[in-house]
Amino acid sequence: MNILLGILSHRSLVLASLGYFATACANADELVFAFRVLPPYMVKLENGQYSGSHVEIMQKLSQAVGASLVIKECPLARCIRMLQDGSADVAMGLAPTPERAPYMAFLSPPYAHGTPTYFFQRADDTRTIRSFDDLRPLRIGVINGVRYFDEFDNDKTLLKDLATDNHQNFAKLLAKRIDVIPLGANAGAATEALPEFTGKLKRAEYVRPNPVERYIVLSRKSGWMERRNQLESRLAQLVNTGVISQIMNRYETATPAGCKSATQC
Repeated sequence: MNILLGILSHRSLVLASLGYFATACANADELVFAFRVLPPYMVKLENGQYSGSHVEIMQKLSQAVGASLVIKECPLARCIRMLQDGSADVAMGLAPTPERAPYMAFLSPPYAHGTPTYFFQRADDTRTIRSFDDLRPLRIGVINGVRYFDEFDNDKTLLKDLATDNHQNFAKLLAKRIDVIPLGANAGAATEALPEFTGKLKRAEYVRPNPVERYIVLSRKSGWMERRNQLESRLAQLVNTGVISQIMNRYETATPAGCKSATQC
């Protein structure tokens, strides 16, 4: 009887192992991209399809490693949790910080230089923002989970008001619930172009340079960590051959204008 139970237990273990192996193999060639709406990088079209520079870059990278790209849409805070638990493999648009290092690997090489940060006000707001200190009396709209720049992120005296995404943030600005919004040059230009915001916003004189380079993020709990070298090798090819810069040039038109106002990009 004990021998029979042992055989059955062994068989169950083998079947469970085979089932796990089959599941792992089924997912081995998928690259799950944690996607948050952020034009012009990540755009959800009216037909439910996805577009934007980050989407095209991830499509190119997934093709280069022989994987199918699976896009999972999520608010930023949830996207970050998905990277923490490994339910998403990759993301873009996340700055490297010490607190993210334990669960995010930042793939080399970086795919682009950082873009400067604009500060947006209502068009009829007469207050001027020419320096960081001019932000202090103002209510500042920020996105939950976004890292802006160290001086801003670490300053606990600033009046910061959380939102889940940029659209909500700008709606609060127009409703006079907040006074100013920091946002990268390209995302800011895309927001200004939306019909509901056209003519209702202005950029402050203060522009913050951003020397931080831009990386593709890989979850440390992703099965792709074992193939990190392959991802980085294919990424380097896309960077060095100009494929990524060509994609970005079609979407990210605001960066040169932003760089003229900032002292560096």
